[in-house]
Amino acid sequence: MNSVFTKVSNLRMNRISKIAITLGSSTFFLYALGQSPIFKNILVGAFSCSG
Repeated sequence: MNSVFTKVSNLRMNRISKIAITLGSSTFFLYALGQSPIFKNILVGAFSCSG
């Protein structure tokens, strides 16, 4: 019974850490994109509402 609980908690921790790593890397990637003016212009052009 104890080993099952340990496995479940390990799985949950792995999932949380994967989510945290994914969020962190994507946030850093978006920040890096925002710093470069070329991508900033592309994003502004993509999200601008002028038809």
